[in-house]
Amino acid sequence: MKKKPIRIFSLLLLTTLFNTVYAQIVTNNTELQTAITNATAGTTITLADGTWTDVLININKTGTLSNPVTIKAQNPGSVFFEGDSQVRMGGSYIVFEGVIFQNPSNLQDDGDDVEPIIELRDASKNECDHCSITNIKIDSYNGTSSQEAFTFKWIIVYGQYNEISYCSFIGKHGVGSIINDNRNENTSGSNFSEPDFTKIHHNYFADRTPIREVNQDNDQDAIRIGNSSTSLHPSNTEVYDNLFYNWSGEVEIISNKSGENKYYNNTFKNYQGTLTLRHGDNCEVFNNYFFADNRQFSGGVRVIGEGHKIYNNYIEGVNSEKPTGGTTKTAGAINVSNGRPNSALNGYYQVIDATIVNNTFVNCDYGFRIGTNVGNDLTLAPENLIIANNIMINTSENAVDEQTNPIGVSTYEGNITQNGSWDLTNGVNSNQTVSSGLLINGTDFYRLPSGSPAIDNGIGTYSFLTKDILDGNRSSNYDAGAEEFGANGTRLPYTIGDVGKKLGFGAPEFILNVEENTFTSKGISIYPIPSKNHRITIQSNDDVIGLIEVYDLSGRIVLKKQINSNLGQLETANLRTGTYIAKIQGAYGRFLIL
Repeated sequence: MKKKPIRIFSLLLLTTLFNTVYAQIVTNNTELQTAITNATAGTTITLADGTWTDVLININKTGTLSNPVTIKAQNPGSVFFEGDSQVRMGGSYIVFEGVIFQNPSNLQDDGDDVEPIIELRDASKNECDHCSITNIKIDSYNGTSSQEAFTFKWIIVYGQYNEISYCSFIGKHGVGSIINDNRNENTSGSNFSEPDFTKIHHNYFADRTPIREVNQDNDQDAIRIGNSSTSLHPSNTEVYDNLFYNWSGEVEIISNKSGENKYYNNTFKNYQGTLTLRHGDNCEVFNNYFFADNRQFSGGVRVIGEGHKIYNNYIEGVNSEKPTGGTTKTAGAINVSNGRPNSALNGYYQVIDATIVNNTFVNCDYGFRIGTNVGNDLTLAPENLIIANNIMINTSENAVDEQTNPIGVSTYEGNITQNGSWDLTNGVNSNQTVSSGLLINGTDFYRLPSGSPAIDNGIGTYSFLTKDILDGNRSSNYDAGAEEFGANGTRLPYTIGDVGKKLGFGAPEFILNVEENTFTSKGISIYPIPSKNHRITIQSNDDVIGLIEVYDLSGRIVLKKQINSNLGQLETANLRTGTYIAKIQGAYGRFLIL
């Protein structure tokens, strides 16, 4: 009985909040420009449903975490930007959401470049910090055939702590990244050294087509983080929970060109190219699913530089054949390049101190390719590699293709293969070949069966190896390969059916339609609701609550916390009044902050 008044009060407050959000509705470009001029922290500018042509949003405003400046669609999916429409965002805490870009025409160019669609700096080059692009769809927004060789980047990121989430990027053609993080310039102007802490997550990248054959033209990636000049400095960018589908451009689907970035929980399906650590050091690639579907010129992870960690990845069906004949040296499930002596910043730095453990390869032409030489002048072999606890089934070529002998102390141990050939010595350092039972074909991917020789066969201690690819907990006697048998993780690869539900355009609206209390089946309680004291308590019937993700009503993650017990608290003082969605153990629930 006591819950009913609270729910009625919550509904009344939520209605008041929504009325406030939608009070300032603009219906044309003139009204939009006036609203931008008058905007202050907490202002929400709502774009009326309909088709908008040749829109120019140029905004430089200062919002706050609790009171951002927001420009949003009245109803996501019902506001269309067409013609030559551009968005320029400078300042801080600005949110742009809910718009579909389609039917481009008369795009501006200077003979080499087409103006980007969205740029996180304004026309006066003021960069954007703590800004968000969410629930946006860009659909075949390309230049003319005469512009296809011009560089046209859909989104260019400047500034720090920016976020691109729950967007769909479909049908890109021509030169230019979809998302190009250009890094943040040092205030002295001497170099690009400050980390930018960008987050790119829950997006859908699909149906890219190259100008000619795949990889005949450069700069046709999905995401590029940095460039050669920034590559020796950290970016601390995270790219996670994205789906790349039917992708063809160049060898670099993701082009890493800076340091200390993380790429995890992504799914690549029916694609050509690789996730390429092209420049930069100390990056991590983990918990990703690669399903190349035997498309030519496809691989998994390409490694160049120092201190990288590649672990818990599942890679299936990669094919190094070129469409034009022969085999590319840039592919293979995991490709470790040679380096160039005295390399320039845009060249090939030597691979040193790379740790490549607990990956699973299925039906790949090459499991590993170690010491590849794409230009015949890359003479520095990889040094101090650790290649351990990887499992391989049905590789048609050598699992380890050692084109040059690594120098220094390199470790190959605990790797297991079935139905394939390799260059490692069977029985040495616990490397082994088995005849059966390593993996079985599961519903979503090849899984460990009971009795697999990979079970409890992990060798070595790695502090980062606490979970498996499914987000299950690793045991102290952990398994080889990406999966931990019996860990009961639930993080499966993304599929097309997840678009608009778990990721991509429309997903925030889907998430908001969850039941008010969906935690019951998980034995999770969250209280008090509503909360007034900047703190809520979470309790679970299980031993560990785990990761908590809190979303606002636009689908942005505004708070994350790991709780390693069955009882914990979230500090919500930095969240403004309103309704939020909590995700815990795969379940969703609402809570209200007053």
